[in-house]
Amino acid sequence: MLSRTLLSLAALALLSIPAAADGDPLADLIGTNWQLAALDGAPVDTKVTSTLVISADSIGGNGGCNTYGGNLAATPDGIDITEVFSTMMACDGLAQEQAFFAALEATDGFAIVDGNLHLLEGDTIVAEFTPGS
Repeated sequence: MLSRTLLSLAALALLSIPAAADGDPLADLIGTNWQLAALDGAPVDTKVTSTLVISADSIGGNGGCNTYGGNLAATPDGIDITEVFSTMMACDGLAQEQAFFAALEATDGFAIVDGNLHLLEGDTIVAEFTPGS
């Protein structure tokens, strides 16, 4: 009788594990305010703070000057970021912001390396992020 109870409790515990642990490729990305650290291998201007927040089907954040958003989809080979849009304010650091938005559009994969997020175009790292608060 005790073994049946334990077996039932174990089955219930397994059923209560969130779907994210069931192989959702985006699970490790969601819920973190990622801070841009590098574009195409070069450190970014630290006076311009660019962020990336990922949800199940969209992205958003601040490009350093403008607020932006876009669509996100998991694909069999990685991820697809499309339809990136932003507000249109003029500020210092727009060149970096535009390069950041281009990197987002070029992204077709990602990797988490030592806690940092790498956005990839093929095997090339187009943007690197550190986890923020």
